[in-house]
Amino acid sequence: MATARRRAGGRQEDERGGDEKDDGSYEPPSAGVPEDTIFFRYNKFQHNARVAAFLLPAAVVLVIFGGRLTMGLLAGGALVSYLLDFLGFRDATFVAVWVSVFATVVSLFMASTHLFAVTMFNVALVYNMLITCACIGLWATLQFTFLQRQHPRLVLVFERLLFAVVPAAPCVVITWAVVAYNGMHAAPFVLLAFMTAAFYLFVLPVRSSFRVVGKGRSKGPSSVMEEMDEIVMGRFESAVHTVAYVMLPCFFKVAVHHQHLIASKDDVADLVLLVAFPLLVVMCLAGRGSLWWLGFTSGTVGWVKKSLIIALVLVIVGCVEVRVIFHSLAHYIKLQAPWNYIAVTACLYLFTFIALAHFGGMLESKTAAFILTMMAMGGAGAGCVALGMPWYMQPFAAAGAFFWVRFYYYRKLFDYLAFVGTASMVVVWFTVRTFFFLDFEFDPLPMSLKHVCCVLILVVVASLLIPGLIAANRTSPDFNGAVMCVHAMGMTLLELQLHCQFKGIYPSYMVVMSSGVGLWLAQYLFHDRKLSGALVCRHARQYIYTYTSFYTCVQNIHMYA
Repeated sequence: MATARRRAGGRQEDERGGDEKDDGSYEPPSAGVPEDTIFFRYNKFQHNARVAAFLLPAAVVLVIFGGRLTMGLLAGGALVSYLLDFLGFRDATFVAVWVSVFATVVSLFMASTHLFAVTMFNVALVYNMLITCACIGLWATLQFTFLQRQHPRLVLVFERLLFAVVPAAPCVVITWAVVAYNGMHAAPFVLLAFMTAAFYLFVLPVRSSFRVVGKGRSKGPSSVMEEMDEIVMGRFESAVHTVAYVMLPCFFKVAVHHQHLIASKDDVADLVLLVAFPLLVVMCLAGRGSLWWLGFTSGTVGWVKKSLIIALVLVIVGCVEVRVIFHSLAHYIKLQAPWNYIAVTACLYLFTFIALAHFGGMLESKTAAFILTMMAMGGAGAGCVALGMPWYMQPFAAAGAFFWVRFYYYRKLFDYLAFVGTASMVVVWFTVRTFFFLDFEFDPLPMSLKHVCCVLILVVVASLLIPGLIAANRTSPDFNGAVMCVHAMGMTLLELQLHCQFKGIYPSYMVVMSSGVGLWLAQYLFHDRKLSGALVCRHARQYIYTYTSFYTCVQNIHMYA
């Protein structure tokens, strides 16, 4: 949209924006001002949390890589800048910040010269390191409020530049650090994970901290937006980042494995998954403005969103079937080809169609209830057949699916407890028949494999109970918290045993991720008044103990290696 826009900045804002309220809200004057005017507002930078989520881990990586010289320069620069700011020397503080950044850039370049001897492709890595340092300088610059009065246009440029660079360079630096620790086997998916977080935090339309929403414009995110809506990044930057998010993980996979790119069906599934998953994320976030830069109407966006989401979900389920089930879990499938493919595919896609129908709002009628029951029972039966379960276990699977559908429609706690009971019978049979005959002792704690399997069954039962207890809303917050604490203790014990004994089976990032999800879930349920405060604290302490045990285990492994 080529529209001539005027900016009211600096001293003009003092004349026009005098009616700004204490709560941060501001209504531009309604008379004598063109509709395309963008007002500058004196304000603090409002996006420190999301910027810190990426720049602080990247800064830690850079300090570790740069060594003592980089650490000393950063510490000295921070100390000098703090003292100058405390004494009130604003200009000197600003200069000290950028001198520290420049000195850090020089130290990092000196520390990375050995990388060029390995391969010249490391030029790109060093470049992203230096750009990350520049992002830290931009972030610090936006904290100086005096620049808003002296150079308001420059503040807007710095804010846009920061948001345009943070989704790129810090992702590369953090991915490099994770790959250096865990290896290259999952490097494209690590990059995809960090780029997904960056896309959500920075590429989706975000309101500028220093602009005022135009009169009559929506203050919340929508599927159709314009640059006049006072968002930080423009149409071109949003388009480039969206295309990069969709394509770069796949290109990374091609660059790393180009010699055997399609040597097996697993490689093909990886390529398709690395393209389909980011596309699905973009489509799912279309309602929050992920496609605003295309200039489509809201009706077109909705039609494209529904069509592509269904197709992409089906493709991703197929990739997961090939890449996960028939690659890592194939030894649990007892049927011979082609019946194993038929049973697993039927199980996965029946439950996928149920999920799509649920999110599409197609399960409201009585006919839908009957169809849902048949699909759930068919999916459960196909899964049991694929696992080689005998005929007397099939009724438990069918009954579990039946009671689950009843709970979906009627929200009766008895139905959910019946579902948990029947599903637990299937879990117990599978665990006993698969693992109980093995004779194995774990090292970190004196436990046999049978004891660990008993803990696993307890964790699975608790995992099945928690969603129903929360959804039925028939139990007290104390009881819900007690079940979650049992789940947390069981997870801590399992993670400690499995990670310390089989690091490849249960890697370190799974420990961190499961603990983070547990803490977030406990906090969310506490704010929703589904858990009591005391049990939330106990739950948090349990996951903090998980982190401590994990760190101690890693130190012991390095000591005895």
